[in-house]
Amino acid sequence: MIDNIKKIVLVDESVPINTRNTKILDSLALSFPNAEIHVISWDRENKYQEDSSDKHYHLFKRPAKYGNKLHKLFGLLGYRKFCCAEIKNINPDIIIASHWNNLLMLPSLRKNQMLIYENLDAPTGPLLGRKFLNLIEHYYMNKAALTIHASRFYTQIYPKKYPQLVLENKPTIQTQSVEYSSQFPLRVVFLGNIRYVSILKNLADAVRNDNRFQLYYHGYGPDYETLKKYTQSLTNIHCTGEYKYEDIGHLYGDSDVIWAAYPNKDFNVKYAISNKFHESIAYTIPAVYSDQTMLGDYADANKIGFKVNPYSVESIKELLNGFVSDGNRLSSVHDNLVEFKCHETTWNEDFKKLESAIQHFFETTNNY
Repeated sequence: MIDNIKKIVLVDESVPINTRNTKILDSLALSFPNAEIHVISWDRENKYQEDSSDKHYHLFKRPAKYGNKLHKLFGLLGYRKFCCAEIKNINPDIIIASHWNNLLMLPSLRKNQMLIYENLDAPTGPLLGRKFLNLIEHYYMNKAALTIHASRFYTQIYPKKYPQLVLENKPTIQTQSVEYSSQFPLRVVFLGNIRYVSILKNLADAVRNDNRFQLYYHGYGPDYETLKKYTQSLTNIHCTGEYKYEDIGHLYGDSDVIWAAYPNKDFNVKYAISNKFHESIAYTIPAVYSDQTMLGDYADANKIGFKVNPYSVESIKELLNGFVSDGNRLSSVHDNLVEFKCHETTWNEDFKKLESAIQHFFETTNNY
């Protein structure tokens, strides 16, 4: 344990920070109990009430509507100035830049400061724009002591010359496999941020007025109202709104199959790992992923999930019809998930690698 680590800063761009970053900071607090934990972020709705935790929040207060890239762009220069000033004032030992765009929010670092780049999402978009962003990202990766990837598949698209490890967003709570038997009507469940509404509409169209299915959308996001209006006249589709993370065990327990298919035309989606993948393993509930993605192929090859073309209503219908006509398809995957879970590492086991990397950095830095 390194007693000289006094201050740790995580730079984000929204509040509240996501559950993954909360887990990272909570785990760091256990590993380095003498360190102050600071969060620099952007309160884009100018209404966040700081939680009662022992984290120190430094919030940039400028309205910028979520989902409005122009609003965000106009505020970026001010946010960068805010971040630089706060980091210099805090003078942390460790800086975690969460997401590639927050690399641009950092001031020049002193020699014995450890920069950790948390790669949540790989740069995406049209090819030329993505290549330009890659140049910026790699410039900062050269400066970072470590890059931590949120997906095991990201290691395939980054040069091995950069120090990097994988820390996926596995649940930290204790979970138990449950007796599995799909019900009728079949309960199809989506949990998470309501976005990519065209894909979610395709799922709704696939079960529209079909009494063999009950479809639940649990969560909130920029497209929630659009989706709710689109499905409000359908008695077998339910938009339940925001939920608490601690309730996901009950939500999974009330599910027969989880929808975790995202737009696979997006470069990042091809390599990303959904939180629902790890939750599906933890609760041993089968999930559906997008085809033509590393995750979809991985789940299919290991027989721990299904893949589908998310842009095709007919493809979704065909998959769901197969679940009804052959109930063994779902129960077989459930059994495979129970076995697969026995061999998966935990969040705490994976986090030990990050802890060791931090210790190694400071043990080999002259000033410590």
